[in-house]
Amino acid sequence: MSISSRTCSPALIAVALLCLAAGGCSASSPQSTAPSDERAATRQIEKLLSDAVLAKYRAGERPAQRDAHAKAQGCVKAHFAVLANIPKGLRVGIFSQARVYTAWIRFSNASGTNDHFGLAHGMAIKLTGVPGLKILPSEVHETTQDFLLVNYPIFNIATAPEYVDFLTSSQNGQLATFFREHPNAARITNAISAQRISSPLLQRYFSMTPYALGARDVKYSAQPVSCVTGIPLRDDGTSPLPGDPNYLGKAMAVALSRGPSCFAFMLQARTDPQTMPLEDSTVLWDEKRAPFVTVATMTIPQQRFDSSAQQTFCENLSYTPWHSLPADRPLGFVNRIRRVVYTAISTLRHRLNGVQRQEPTGHEHFQGSPTW
Repeated sequence: MSISSRTCSPALIAVALLCLAAGGCSASSPQSTAPSDERAATRQIEKLLSDAVLAKYRAGERPAQRDAHAKAQGCVKAHFAVLANIPKGLRVGIFSQARVYTAWIRFSNASGTNDHFGLAHGMAIKLTGVPGLKILPSEVHETTQDFLLVNYPIFNIATAPEYVDFLTSSQNGQLATFFREHPNAARITNAISAQRISSPLLQRYFSMTPYALGARDVKYSAQPVSCVTGIPLRDDGTSPLPGDPNYLGKAMAVALSRGPSCFAFMLQARTDPQTMPLEDSTVLWDEKRAPFVTVATMTIPQQRFDSSAQQTFCENLSYTPWHSLPADRPLGFVNRIRRVVYTAISTLRHRLNGVQRQEPTGHEHFQGSPTW
């Protein structure tokens, strides 16, 4: 599917939002320094996206939704088990000791309500019961840590000013011009939209953006694996319900009614600063030069997740990579913008919906969900 065939589609507009709406952004570190024009660009992005949420709400959308990744296929309870045999150099932060965390995992479309045209697909992981002070001053004593992943390894926008240009172009109906002037963004967007998916439980997911691991820099990935053998699983991209706009959630429900699903959670440690930049997340880090290492396993037990109470709980959750221990802090311009933009969107959304923002404990239980 080419850019030209979907130039002014709202779904295409949301592709570049696929990470920003899922998460939140940091003060720069010595390894990841913000350009001088980034602050102004961040303010513009915050206003553009907040105005978009408000416009939909004023047009009658209830409840007020995330600006992207609004449609969830499901929000499921899981175990996230940090392994005991992690290489010594990777035993930092959340991965410093073997431990099992209860997690809430939200699977989503980057845009729209039709699963066949959701473009990118997200996996947001929220660990609970995580000890230690966290980064965000207003949530320093919370006991959660989040990982934001998407089923493509690189982002499609290279800089904060470019992102402002993208949003402005989309609002003015000038996306075709934007993509002609930014061919790399067009290429990546086309690659993202060309993917086919049969189930969220069979996709490999990537952080796209970098994170600190103490003094090192890493990216994350979650690979679906057999719960019995640990062998990686592949998605053949064949839709089991080709005419159903909600087929992904149904595919998840069928799979989890029959048994568990599992993922290997992996780290990719940066080995070459020249070819593996922190600021430009459109650049792929070569897996041959920097292989992924499994540091945890995720098990989603057999369960139901369709109760109205659980769906409301899922809708009210807030995911941001800035729910994090300082040792695992987010890096790069996308994550810095996320901190500002996500806080603004989450606060606005919860205020409009009359719901208090609060982090889960992991002890929540709903009809059909696993107990432990």
